[in-house]
Amino acid sequence: MPGSYAKVIVNPVAGSRSVGREWQRISRQLQKAGLSFDYEFTKGTGDAIEIAKRAADGGYQCLIAVGGDGTEDKEITSGYSEVTPKSGFCLIILTLFLPNHAGV
Repeated sequence: MPGSYAKVIVNPVAGSRSVGREWQRISRQLQKAGLSFDYEFTKGTGDAIEIAKRAADGGYQCLIAVGGDGTEDKEITSGYSEVTPKSGFCLIILTLFLPNHAGV
């Protein structure tokens, strides 16, 4: 439901699938912090950009990306220029695993 809600984009395969395994715990922590949100899991390349566009057009006030370095670097950050959010829209990126940057 848009309005004061945030849209959380979750890449469940990030971090060798650790984001998917830990999503319930992550979700509880976001709720504990008082965040009102709904979420969508990405299923493939380009999904995060499309979800972000729908969220911005749908009246969400905040977009939160939860994943690894690929979700943020290749999808959200580069695709943010395609999103046309309304005034006051915020973008939060939670990178939970950085295998490409850690040399793993």
